[in-house]
Amino acid sequence: MRITAGSMRGRIIQVPDVPGLRPTPSKVRQALFNILGSVDGFLVLDLFAGSGIMALEALSRGAASATSIEQDHHAVHALKQSRDILKVSDSWKIYPASVEKGLAALAGAHFELIFADPPYAQGYAEQLPHLLTQHAIDCGQLVIEESARIQPGWPDGWICRQSRRYGDSCLHFLLKATVS
Repeated sequence: MRITAGSMRGRIIQVPDVPGLRPTPSKVRQALFNILGSVDGFLVLDLFAGSGIMALEALSRGAASATSIEQDHHAVHALKQSRDILKVSDSWKIYPASVEKGLAALAGAHFELIFADPPYAQGYAEQLPHLLTQHAIDCGQLVIEESARIQPGWPDGWICRQSRRYGDSCLHFLLKATVS
């Protein structure tokens, strides 16, 4: 799998052979970052990191740092290998934990962008805003990739700014509602 843009454009990362792992396709990654615009200087959190391609795309495009949470030990091993090969150890932290435990460890943190690509149709998309609120994790924008066949119900306090469908996947762009 290739990084599509930025300083690491064209670099190849290995995708671990993990059941259920489905890295975000290049077309969807490019569309996502076109919608987001510049991520220069962003602190990025990548949940259900899998191959780590989203964290690497963000770093390649100028993000200040990325933090990935992944619980599968084979995937974590591959993430660490990619981090070493691409020499991004200073800017990419990897938490080998479930999303729930990883978010608890990051309680009170701030990220400009949080990307989540949970297993489809298992309710994680609807749970993530609750978990972020529960652990007082502040985010500028939350992007969740979910099956296009599912229309998640977002909790109070969160606004879905837009949803974009790409084949079987849908990207949902959420913001925490501000109290006026």
